[in-house]
Amino acid sequence: MRYYTTKPMKLGVSFKCTLCEHTVSTLDFDSTKGNRRTQAAGAINQHVAGSHLHQRVPVSAKYGGRVSL
Repeated sequence: MRYYTTKPMKLGVSFKCTLCEHTVSTLDFDSTKGNRRTQAAGAINQHVAGSHLHQRVPVSAKYGGRVSL
């Protein structure tokens, strides 16, 4: 599941978290460090993992079910 949406901009692409108002842009990153789109996607995924995913409770645990590994 993707936790962000993308929107083309005049000079790049904007990535917006679907769970809050946080955004990053490809223009925020340095092309000498790799692909700007890849860096932006990594940054927004890191934001989601650090700010939102720790709040989620697995469905089986929420309803008292057992989790199989």
